Amino acid sequence: MQKRLLSLVVTLLVISVSAMAQITTSGISGRVTSNGEEVIGATVTATHQPSGTIYRALTNIDGRFTIQGMRVGGPYKVEISYIGNQTKVFQDVTLRLGEVEDLSCKLQTDSKELQEVVVVGKAGINGTKTGAAQSLSAKQIAEIPSITHGIADVARLNPQLTTSSNGAMSFAGTSNRYNSFMIDGAMNNDVFGLTADGSNGGQAGTQPVSMETIEQIQINVAPFDVRQSGFTGGAINAITKSGTNKFHGSVYGFGNNQNLIGNHYPYSDGTGYAPKYQKQQEYQWGITFGGPIIKDKLFFFVNYEDANKKYPNINGYGQTGSRILKEEADDVLFKIKAMAAKQGYEYNGAFGNPDIYTKSKKFGAKIDWNINDFNKFSFRWSLVDAKQLSNVSSASSLNDNHYYYPFESKTNSFTAELQSRLSAVVSNEARASYVRVRDQRAVTSAAPMISLQVTGGSLNIGNERSSMANTLDQDIYTVEDNLTWYKGNHTFTFGTHNEFYKFANLFIQDANGTYNFADLAHFNKYYTDFMADNIDPNYAYFKQYRFGMANKEVTGDPRWKAPFSAGQLGFYAQDKWNATPSFQLTYGLRMEVPLFFDTPTANTGFNEYASKRGWGVRTDHKLSSTPLWSPRVGFRWDINNDRQFILRGGLGVFTGRIPYVWISNNFANTGIQMSKYNVYNPKGLNLIFDPNKQLDNADKLKASTGNQEINVFADNFKFTQTLKFNLGFDFKALGIDWTAEAIYSKTLNDIYYKNLAIEETGRTFGQETGYTWDNRPMFEQTTKGTPYAYAYVYGLYNTNKGYTVNLSLKAEKHFNFGLDLMASYTWTRSMSVNSGTSSVAGSNWMFNTTYRNPNDPELGFSAYNVPHRIQASAYYHVGYGARKQWQTTVGVIYQGRSGSPYVIEMYGDINNDGARGNDIMFIPTDAQIDQMHFAPTTVNNSKNTYPLITKVLGTNYNGNLTEDQQRALLKQWIADDSYMSKHRGEYFKRYADNLAFEHHFDVHFAQKYSFKVGGQINSLELSFDIINIGNLLNKDWGHTYGDGFGRYFSPFNYEGDGLFKFDGTHVNRDYDSYNSRWRGQIGLRYTF
Repeated sequence: MQKRLLSLVVTLLVISVSAMAQITTSGISGRVTSNGEEVIGATVTATHQPSGTIYRALTNIDGRFTIQGMRVGGPYKVEISYIGNQTKVFQDVTLRLGEVEDLSCKLQTDSKELQEVVVVGKAGINGTKTGAAQSLSAKQIAEIPSITHGIADVARLNPQLTTSSNGAMSFAGTSNRYNSFMIDGAMNNDVFGLTADGSNGGQAGTQPVSMETIEQIQINVAPFDVRQSGFTGGAINAITKSGTNKFHGSVYGFGNNQNLIGNHYPYSDGTGYAPKYQKQQEYQWGITFGGPIIKDKLFFFVNYEDANKKYPNINGYGQTGSRILKEEADDVLFKIKAMAAKQGYEYNGAFGNPDIYTKSKKFGAKIDWNINDFNKFSFRWSLVDAKQLSNVSSASSLNDNHYYYPFESKTNSFTAELQSRLSAVVSNEARASYVRVRDQRAVTSAAPMISLQVTGGSLNIGNERSSMANTLDQDIYTVEDNLTWYKGNHTFTFGTHNEFYKFANLFIQDANGTYNFADLAHFNKYYTDFMADNIDPNYAYFKQYRFGMANKEVTGDPRWKAPFSAGQLGFYAQDKWNATPSFQLTYGLRMEVPLFFDTPTANTGFNEYASKRGWGVRTDHKLSSTPLWSPRVGFRWDINNDRQFILRGGLGVFTGRIPYVWISNNFANTGIQMSKYNVYNPKGLNLIFDPNKQLDNADKLKASTGNQEINVFADNFKFTQTLKFNLGFDFKALGIDWTAEAIYSKTLNDIYYKNLAIEETGRTFGQETGYTWDNRPMFEQTTKGTPYAYAYVYGLYNTNKGYTVNLSLKAEKHFNFGLDLMASYTWTRSMSVNSGTSSVAGSNWMFNTTYRNPNDPELGFSAYNVPHRIQASAYYHVGYGARKQWQTTVGVIYQGRSGSPYVIEMYGDINNDGARGNDIMFIPTDAQIDQMHFAPTTVNNSKNTYPLITKVLGTNYNGNLTEDQQRALLKQWIADDSYMSKHRGEYFKRYADNLAFEHHFDVHFAQKYSFKVGGQINSLELSFDIINIGNLLNKDWGHTYGDGFGRYFSPFNYEGDGLFKFDGTHVNRDYDSYNSRWRGQIGLRYTF
């Protein structure tokens, strides 16, 4: 089947021209009449005035013309002429990315005096979109208040888009992993799926393009043009600047230090104010330069940008922001070094306080060549080299210097594009791109990870478990072509978009061994017994032990990278029919063919076992290349044909990718190349400090309670698909431009995971423990007594459960005296069975909280459910001076939104499914709490670190906690919580609540002075941005919990055998230290 498909693809690519997936150009079209009749053969000439680039067309027998493949932006001069008629001239026409400007007109007959009729601008609502979309110009981008100068900052005022401070973007309540991000038509989203912001370089804190180089950005949520695909969430399409006939460019810089960052914000638990930053440095500077190589013919544009952010960790070792007791941490590290020395191993870790940094350098070059009036060629190259210090200590987590590491990322991107006018009625666009990404966690020295709970939080020593062996190589190739045929009032498009990927992922969790102690008492007991050579083989010192390794006899390499290649082909056809002068109908069909060039290794023993169990899976299952169909239809109706009332919308299927890391998991975890061990409360194991000798423990686990992990696909697994319905109404009323938008997305194919090694016992937790109010089902491992007795078998399956609804209303008013106002409100509901927030199969299953069967999770709110968003902006531009050479700009942006969705889960394994992170908390009543039993525990609140303990037990409490004391703490915690206090006797359903509603104001000031140099306008602009100005006005304002998606809290433990533990030490939800402060930034830009 796949060979036949590949043959078909090659044939199509050779003998036909086909289409692009993302749009990089603009266009114009229209209908020309004179005296009520169509004008046939009128000449249309469009000149891009900055570069002299000329585009031509003739009107057809219906009087219609269309020119596509035009440079984005402008200004353009468009002339429409016909013998015996006055020439119609449109001046200062600006084209928006992905849109075709309607320049329909009536020519006037005048045989005596043939003169030009000049039109400047057009009244009414602009654009030709059918679905929800928005374009942003370079001017709009420059005026958005921003410290990061990132895509998410610029796009955040889109009503359908919810952004987070780390750059993650959710469109209309969908996963940020399901988006597409294109630059000049080249794929720059993270197709492997590891970055929060969804773009290459995101793990190193950068993005793949400098905002200074962007000409326009298009944001699409529901485009019913079948050329656009590769996403079920949303698409961001950025077009970079080009050279023109005049040498032009900019030199710019932005920066701040500790004096431009808020001194204080209140701690969320009311215990005081966060300390001031003693040192902070952030700068970003760069240069752009473009111009002609040959006037009207050949142009260049180059850029360079350097960014560096560095600030101290005020929550680090010994800092006032850290809740970890320094003396406890020092004692643990001393004992670890002593135990290591006894084993003949020197552990040289230390607690430090390094400055946190994010650094990046961006280079770019672009060539545009007007070969002739009918062919235009462009080539672009870019390089992004970035580094960020990751995994540093937080307020409740102290990490030594082997735990944190620099994350390094390099992205090279190459794109070539040819725009051709083959005849008066046929045009073509062809594009090819290559993107090379190299990411790594640059851990300096190998060490096992040792973690334990101490006063104030957790202590982590050694390498972070997921960073011990972690690199990723990506090579992404794209080949596209687009043929457009204009026939009468129809525009036909035929095309293909083809992507090919090559991945090599080194990811061995726990490669050096990971040891987790439940608390300080267990650690100290191990230390005492170890130093006395008195280790008790029947005592569970460790709460959990994990180890992973590549089987060298199979892979030949202990640092084996799981390699695999894949691709996705797209073919489509579309007709855009101007049925009447006021009604446009677009309908088309797209076919996607996923390709998989490699097959995971066969694990024969497992495959036979799975067959006997009737699971219908095998490790060497190759995903199907069955075509996925995406029919779409969209319309646009200018009700009165005057651009005052426009109804638009459509219905269609959107096919996206899934993060390829989910597929990579199945190549790495066949049970052949890798061995993984994960055991709770093990007995008879030693804490081995030499990372190269962990096999001593693994050998013991092989014979007792170790386990393997196997990842498989469902037999008929498919890529994600959604059915989207969009209805929009653009209208003018009361002198205001309004847009009402409704988007409904129904899941056709999404993902969820099963652990095939467990099944329901037929009993409930209430039946097992006597807590009859909690009737969640109980589970057992059904693989006991087999070679896979301790295996986790994670299967990747499809579901059609889920939907999102997004309703918005937006109003804009533009005044002639320079004031621009905008306001919008958006309501969102997002429902799913699994939000897919992790890159690891096991985590996607074991952290998908439920009160039912984790293999059949209920439909509930998703991690991206942010119900309410209110946005507003006001910009005032005023020019003054004799020649208006001075211009002042003041802008204010307000954003109010529901807080992050969150869930409270039990820490422990209530339902015996082998997972400690997927059991939703049951919110007990006081009477039920009185019947619950609690395990003994101790707490150290001698410094009043925990307000709940202080409130219930008094100040400076230090000692054991009785059952009654734990009950009192639990009752008070629930009573103080705004959500739980109203839902006692219920399960805390997945993401049922959002953190507190937040309000944030940002301000932009700019002063520009323009002057002439050599006959060309130059300008110098000084700007000042203030983010979160509320905190500047009042230190109690502007604080935030952070705006991430899908938060988890687990302050309540289940210890097993009907015993709970609640010590009140993990109930606090900390504010985000950096984003809770106001931040200012000064900028200076010289433009020539």
